[in-house]
Amino acid sequence: MPERPFNAQKDVRSMKLLALVSLSTCLLLAGCMNMAARASAPGALEAWDAEAAAAEPGFVTYKDAARSEDSAGLPAQGPSDALEAAPKEARQVIYSAALSVVVLSPSAAQASVKSFAEAAGGWMSESDARTITVRVPAAQFEALLERIGQLGEVVDRSVRAEDITETLVELDIRIDNARRARERLLAHLEKSEKMEDTLRIEAELARVTVELEALEGRARFLRSQVAMSTIRVTFNRAQSAPRGEGGALLPFDWIARLGDGLVAGAVEGRPRRPGLLASGPRFEPPAQFIRYYSDRDTVEAMNADGVRIKVRRESNYDKGALAFWSKLARAELVRSRSLLVSSERDLGEDRALVAGSREVAGVLHDYLLVVARTKDDVYTFEAWGPRELFAPLAAELEASALSLRR
Repeated sequence: MPERPFNAQKDVRSMKLLALVSLSTCLLLAGCMNMAARASAPGALEAWDAEAAAAEPGFVTYKDAARSEDSAGLPAQGPSDALEAAPKEARQVIYSAALSVVVLSPSAAQASVKSFAEAAGGWMSESDARTITVRVPAAQFEALLERIGQLGEVVDRSVRAEDITETLVELDIRIDNARRARERLLAHLEKSEKMEDTLRIEAELARVTVELEALEGRARFLRSQVAMSTIRVTFNRAQSAPRGEGGALLPFDWIARLGDGLVAGAVEGRPRRPGLLASGPRFEPPAQFIRYYSDRDTVEAMNADGVRIKVRRESNYDKGALAFWSKLARAELVRSRSLLVSSERDLGEDRALVAGSREVAGVLHDYLLVVARTKDDVYTFEAWGPRELFAPLAAELEASALSLRR
């Protein structure tokens, strides 16, 4: 092969080009090594953030993402600022109610409440022997309270409205910040090249994810409470009177004892003949009744079927009016004896009647109370028994009460 002739000018040009390429390569390698060093340095994540923040307005930095609504840092946007900036929306209110109702049959009343709730688009959430709790759409809350009240006599009612509008706005802000923090951390994770940084980001990502899920769960729960109101109803549960150092709230113990024979079977267990000076209140019992107990202030009678009569005499403190004693007696019978009052009448001559019913051991019982007064004394005539035995005697028992001599 013939030897290529030497061309000095051409060879000089080739050497210059080779030197230029070599220099460019060295500069490129140096730049790459510098970027790698910056990426693996302790402040790498912050450095990326600084560059991105300069190029992208509104960019959420790594530091902001890492401390997105946490006890050690504040949310990216303050709740009060967001509340002022947010458009006016309907208030978010949780409604709940608790009722105490006197009814004839607690089991039948519970079934009715459950049926009312289901018809309104709700459901029963829990129940026991005398209590039921239902959830109903908020729009049906007031209507359902009214229907439940019609089942008997409402002796206690409380309604609570809790405005959680601000709480939900704050939760939504925190959820938004947590989501942005999670997205930012995922972006940093993709750029991370050093194991130490990767582990740091993954740990923070796990924490933010758990926190985000908790916030979302709380928001869902509160919105469900707004959408569905809660009503708790208690049937025929005796309401205890508050007590202080002086004893019962009522200063008249005999008022608190009304109905104790009906509810607890509190009657005299042994017969006692009337004494010469202690004959007790005088009245004419119905036919087939015998007076088996008598002392100075009390007489008890019964028939063979177990229908009972109890007559007592008490002091009329401060010459109290009939209306005072009859109203007090009625309220206590409803409150502590769960008596569903069916009739109230003024019998004239300072006498008043209260009649009602309640279940005792699953059996419906009727009850009659006549209160009579004089200037010095108050008389109570009580009669009670199972409805099928009491009802045929109702007129005779009332006539017996009117025969009471004062």
